[in-house]
Amino acid sequence: MVYRLLKKIIFISVFFLLPLNLNSNIIYDKDDIIISDIDLNLYKQLYFENFGENLNNPTAIKNIVILKNIIEHFKINNPNFLKKVDEVLVKEYGEEKMNIIILRDFIRYFKIKNEFINEYYVYSFDINDLNNIFKSFDKIELPISTDDCFTIEKLEDLKNNKSFLNNFFENLKKETRKYQALINDVKYNVCIDKRNIEILEKSILSYIDLITKEDFKKFVYDKQ
Repeated sequence: MVYRLLKKIIFISVFFLLPLNLNSNIIYDKDDIIISDIDLNLYKQLYFENFGENLNNPTAIKNIVILKNIIEHFKINNPNFLKKVDEVLVKEYGEEKMNIIILRDFIRYFKIKNEFINEYYVYSFDINDLNNIFKSFDKIELPISTDDCFTIEKLEDLKNNKSFLNNFFENLKKETRKYQALINDVKYNVCIDKRNIEILEKSILSYIDLITKEDFKKFVYDKQ
């Protein structure tokens, strides 16, 4: 389930690119990193399209320097990983777009960042994490049924229901959708629609992003 959402997060919007202009001005040239005004404007546009935030020039330049240092680290220390990433990018976005260096590096960077989220989910995410996520909600009110959700009996707040917690975690790991909960010694089907699934998935990913943020930040600045 979360793997599907990871794919959505990895997707980067590149539909509305600034027209390329051969006449560019160098605005940053330090430690073998060169940034032109075209690079800067394209990065700011990409960032706004994907994250809805208008960056000022100093912040955007700082971000570009960081991502270029990270990419260089992988070129030297893990070229095979970077090669595999690039092969996927060409298939997803086309070779023409991937020839735009700042665009290619922008997507590479966030692919690498998402590896931290994926690695935590696969190897470290446990039922205590899920319990923390459940506790972050005021309530988790979902329809319950005794006939595979053909008939809804009532809405039940399952925030503190341990059997539902265990069942939901099992579904996560097995990538299944057979949700159940034990209520007053009666086993119920829990009927979760697409909207509620997406709310829970996004909460899980936001939680993992927060958990891994410091590790990724340390990784980033260790490469500076």
